[in-house]
Amino acid sequence: MKNNALKNTLYSLFALFLCSLISCDSDDDLPSGPSIVVNSFSYGTDATNSFESTAGYYNDVVEAQQGVYRTVAFVTDENLTLDVNSEFQGMGVLLDIVLYGNQESAFQTGTYRIDADQDSGNAYVAYDIDYDSNDSLNRGVPLITGYVSVTPYQMGYAIEIDGEDLNGDRFHGIYLGNLTLL
Repeated sequence: MKNNALKNTLYSLFALFLCSLISCDSDDDLPSGPSIVVNSFSYGTDATNSFESTAGYYNDVVEAQQGVYRTVAFVTDENLTLDVNSEFQGMGVLLDIVLYGNQESAFQTGTYRIDADQDSGNAYVAYDIDYDSNDSLNRGVPLITGYVSVTPYQMGYAIEIDGEDLNGDRFHGIYLGNLTLL
């Protein structure tokens, strides 16, 4: 009786092993998509131009109009620093992000449409790859279509931007990290 139970158990395990070998296909043949890259933004006609982001900042939420609240954020590269007055110093990349929400809280989770109108659910984005704190004529290139997605992440946020700028060039990137209040 004991031998019979042991024999049946061994046959069952062997049958399960065979089933698992022949019924499972490897997923190695599945196409793999591009890996997700964070803190890197690409722009231009062929998206070969890019910059790395190293820091994020934001201003207090301000009521832009009745029931619409504006959060202004900045993402920079390693070449820009803050002085004691919370002003940017140096020459580098400055990404300007303005989010319009319906609550008096910074970085409301969701997807914002890039649009010049200051309506709730819209965003304004411009990037300046040659920002110079000593030049009063800095002009960022605004995005005219696309979206900004904001998601809380650990101690910070994931802010994904995908759009087209005024020159018809694509702009895409994800900032992942903490944002410091200015």
